[in-house]
Amino acid sequence: MTTTTEMFSGYEDQVLEGLRQSQEAVVKTVGTWAEASKNLMPELPSLPFADQIPAASELVEQYFHFAEALLGAQKEYAGAVIQAAQPVLGTNGATATARQAPTTYQRAS
Repeated sequence: MTTTTEMFSGYEDQVLEGLRQSQEAVVKTVGTWAEASKNLMPELPSLPFADQIPAASELVEQYFHFAEALLGAQKEYAGAVIQAAQPVLGTNGATATARQAPTTYQRAS
């Protein structure tokens, strides 16, 4: 029997694979466009202080380093909140009252 976690993991894998394929197509398209148009671009003059402007790849690295740190901090925070709430949560995160709920519905008379 497939668990809910396994089911969601399968969905996550499908989404990530679709994203990877889409990104690969965009990278190929940009590469083809750049190669075809490289001779069409005029030579740009030097900008003052151009040597002090970070490269695009450096900016991307810096941004994703920050994003990873931020996501890590959020993960730690979420874990701490769950740990703090543990006295009222079951082992799977369900509340104590939800775990003890009857399996059948009984009408009030």
